[in-house]
Amino acid sequence: MNEPVPEEESLSLEDLLPSAEAGPDAIYARNLLFDLLDEALDELPENQREVFVAHELLGRSFKELAEETGVSMSTLLSRKRYAVLHLRKRLKEMYEDFGKH
Repeated sequence: MNEPVPEEESLSLEDLLPSAEAGPDAIYARNLLFDLLDEALDELPENQREVFVAHELLGRSFKELAEETGVSMSTLLSRKRYAVLHLRKRLKEMYEDFGKH
């Protein structure tokens, strides 16, 4: 039986970004955050970055990734969770630094 994924772990990339429909300021903020995201992605261990990119940006399922790599779905979920936590922390830090300038 599968345990439900805690809400914090089920957040997607879109949940971290301002809505593109919120006007020009939101679009600028999204573009800035995508640049910051690229920088933060480079800081991740390769296995976390690969899972995050494959799942969030390429739309691959965890089942598909597990079959392809031989890595269990629970390990892939864990790697993505650590990636999301790191990215959330780094984007928050970068946003706070940006607000000071």
